Amino acid sequence: MNFVLLGNPNIGKSSLFNRLTGMRQKVGNFAGVTIEKITGGLSLPQGRAIITDMPGSYSLIPRSPDEMVVASEVLDKSQDKTFILVSDASNLARNLLLYSQVADLNVPCVVALTMMDIAEMRGMKTDLTLLEELLGCPVVRVNPRTGEGVSRLKERLSEASLPEKKFFRSKEGETFREWVSKVSADRAKGNSPDLDIARETTERLKMLRELVSPAESQIGTPEPNKGFGLDKIALHPVWGYFLMLAILLVVFEGVFTLSSYPVELLDIGIDKLSGILSNYLPEGILKRFLLNGVLAGIQGIVVFVPQIAILFFLIGVLEQTGYMARVMLLLDRLMGKMGMSGKSVVPLVSGLACAVPAIMSTRNMSSSRERLIAIFVTPLMSCSARLPVFSLLVAMLLPGNIFWAGIPAQGLVLLGLYLLGLAGAVITALMLHRLLPGKGTGSFVLEIPPYKVPGWNSLLATVYNKSAAFILEAGKIILAISVILWFMASFGPGNKIEEAGITVQKEAAEGKIPESEVPNLIASRQLEASYAGVAGQWIEPAIRPLGFDWKIGVALISSFAAREVFVGTMSVLYASGSEGETEGLKSRMLSARHPETGNPVFTPATIASLLVFYIFAMQCMSTLAVSYRETGSWKWPALQLIYMTGLAFGLSFLAFRLFS
Repeated sequence: MNFVLLGNPNIGKSSLFNRLTGMRQKVGNFAGVTIEKITGGLSLPQGRAIITDMPGSYSLIPRSPDEMVVASEVLDKSQDKTFILVSDASNLARNLLLYSQVADLNVPCVVALTMMDIAEMRGMKTDLTLLEELLGCPVVRVNPRTGEGVSRLKERLSEASLPEKKFFRSKEGETFREWVSKVSADRAKGNSPDLDIARETTERLKMLRELVSPAESQIGTPEPNKGFGLDKIALHPVWGYFLMLAILLVVFEGVFTLSSYPVELLDIGIDKLSGILSNYLPEGILKRFLLNGVLAGIQGIVVFVPQIAILFFLIGVLEQTGYMARVMLLLDRLMGKMGMSGKSVVPLVSGLACAVPAIMSTRNMSSSRERLIAIFVTPLMSCSARLPVFSLLVAMLLPGNIFWAGIPAQGLVLLGLYLLGLAGAVITALMLHRLLPGKGTGSFVLEIPPYKVPGWNSLLATVYNKSAAFILEAGKIILAISVILWFMASFGPGNKIEEAGITVQKEAAEGKIPESEVPNLIASRQLEASYAGVAGQWIEPAIRPLGFDWKIGVALISSFAAREVFVGTMSVLYASGSEGETEGLKSRMLSARHPETGNPVFTPATIASLLVFYIFAMQCMSTLAVSYRETGSWKWPALQLIYMTGLAFGLSFLAFRLFS
């Protein structure tokens, strides 16, 4: 038995799915596309079944990749399926649009009514028995947050029936299935059948209102809308933006603050594991590969997970409470000037934590043009991986005791860096809006949900699934790059690495080097002689106009695995010992001198140039990989890499000259 869950966004569909499956779920992709497919096991009185949770959709006439998948799955006749249509009882006729389209396909279905409590607060009563007769299929009241009605729904799934009522009125004798295929093909060819679609939808909604009106009655005075007072601020053209910024500040402060403890625990755990392996593994290349290549790569994956999980949780809270829909509406007009709609808010906001899940969140956009713009500009938002780099360089640029207008200067500079990245994203979006073929944005259909308490079980299940997807998808890329970088840093041409170590030991024997500095200096010299060091010296002429030397070049190369690798690379290059000794690293970097000129390497101009470079440079293989995965071509990731590298180089050059 196969069941498919259909429904509009924000009406409790995913929460109901979690209740039905008991969290026994599997995340994958629909065949041939990158849209997430979540399936689960369902225990019914008549046996086991499989249920699939489809992306939220308003109609079977697709406008976005998500809705294309929904339409394809529903129209597919290769397998017998029963459809569970989740509908909002507080807006019944509008939510039964999907039911009417499924009814026209002549497939068995059951209607699950949610938000009955909201409808009753509005003084509305629905006669379920009469509604069931009118629709011609079972109708069950459910509350996904509390679990009310879920057992009754399972019992009645066996009674799923073919609705006798038909809504589609063809002027050319075609079936609804044929008509949907035709208008979808017209859209794919660039034609615009939107007028015909609007007419058909209007007629369908009129029929639905007439059909269900006998089952609905007003039984009392509606309770005051508690959300109306909040919306006066949340949707205000001025105060709405201040509220949004304040909430986002709390969200991202929470991401950094709440993740610090689990990240620290993960680091401690991996360090202990590394110590155990170091004690038991025999010396040799295999030990170095496992510890410095594989385990270091794994560490580079798992340290992201707490931040991403916390971000998904907090963004999920904003979505399930109904606030994120209001942010989309608030910003829709502003985003339209950049060729995007309010739907672009989610990936741009998420990009401040990590571009990988942010780009994945563009799947619900109705316009492929708008989606390309969002995918292209999202990496310009300063992600959390840049924060360690910013923190180190800003501390080198400005002492902590400097204040501007009573505010710590370091904090203001850090804020300015994030705003500079945002400005780059806005300007790039405006350019793409003018350059890409086509005009305007995709249609932005949004039904503002009522404010409500999140369904915690559903939210936690979503966080788990998306975090697991990050580990499996982006993690394998990070691990592969880490292993490659380990190889580049561990081996070099000829015997140069061995010779570098022997030279340091000779200098120590002659008393030129303190014995305590020998291990770190050997590591630094051997890295200089490695393939990574050779690569850094090879690109030095290209980056010298930016004020960078070969060591910074090595850090730039290693940062393609993850931007924060910059700090660890500089720790080894400048022989500061433990990567955690930030102050020691800062002082050594500030005291570094050019061997030819004797001038400081890290002048204010060089630091400013490096900060600007890290704001705009792509430097993230995971982001490039997910851009390829979402666009289905290497064209756009290649353009991203070329554009952002060129932008970073040009603006860094200007910053270096300006501060010089």
